[in-house]
Amino acid sequence: MNMFPLVRRLLPLLLGTIAIVARGGDLGPPDEAQLRAATTRSLGFLQKQGDKWMNERTCNSCHAMPMLLWSNRMGRERGIPIDDKVYDEVVDWSYERAKKDTQGASEVGAFLRLAMPEKPVPELATLLAGKQQADGSWKVGGQFESMQRRDAHEAKGNTMRVALLALAMPDVDASVADAARTKAQALLAQDETPKSVETLAFRTLYSRHFGPPEESVALRAELLKLQHTDGGWSWMMGEAQSDCLATGEVLYVLQSAADPSAVEAIGRGRRWLLDQQREDGGWSIDFTRISKLDRSGEAKAKSLKDATFIYTLWGSAWATIGLLEGLPIANKPAVTAAP
Repeated sequence: MNMFPLVRRLLPLLLGTIAIVARGGDLGPPDEAQLRAATTRSLGFLQKQGDKWMNERTCNSCHAMPMLLWSNRMGRERGIPIDDKVYDEVVDWSYERAKKDTQGASEVGAFLRLAMPEKPVPELATLLAGKQQADGSWKVGGQFESMQRRDAHEAKGNTMRVALLALAMPDVDASVADAARTKAQALLAQDETPKSVETLAFRTLYSRHFGPPEESVALRAELLKLQHTDGGWSWMMGEAQSDCLATGEVLYVLQSAADPSAVEAIGRGRRWLLDQQREDGGWSIDFTRISKLDRSGEAKAKSLKDATFIYTLWGSAWATIGLLEGLPIANKPAVTAAP
């Protein structure tokens, strides 16, 4: 009997099964060893991207360097090997530029403080507090307000919450942090239904520290309802396609709350991220679902290339942060950030 035709038909099925096993596709939530392997690869990818960023750009960028440092700091705490020389270079490069940014938007300084709780820098806190405007808000970066698919009020609320969380760290006088929060209350009270999952995640994070317990519980429940059947979350509410950036953000928020009701959802979210990870350790981001700018056509080739670089770094960093939050800390930092 000639078995070759049968083998030829079964071989693709066999190879597909091997591929699923290799990436853990249908085997439930990933274990610690799988999370460590994935984040080791992703941190290597991010460090290469960060080195490229520093060599090619002078912009600190709220999309890039703070998130890169956040992921690297979390990896070090969890015993993931990183290149310490590159890490230190990024720290120095980012902080020097942030200290000189007296007129720019607020997200870089705020995210840097949240990213590096073991490195309190009073100058950044003073600079951030001084940038609060008369209505209680902070200037929003153009990439968050004018380039993305959500309105200006929603973007402003996100920036305010991130800034207030950054001012709630131990190196800031409590009276300064309280005054900033009081000044912001009236504007934050005007919140409308968010359009992006990121906004809901940031509101959940903020409410956990400054709102009544029942509010943060309700917000977490809303996040859980938005999970897709594949395990991921989309960037914009109501969209069917899961997004690695948004999924990383939601995983970070859910896991940092230690909510037992979210365990199953967290496991599915981690599995989806691992299944989406590229061979180089990064994740692909469909930035057309986040950005409202048209970058199609030959005339926009540079804009397309730049956006691909920025969003890949930004999204891969958040995916890494979301996965790292699921690993135990080996080296606890001396200072703990508000989130």
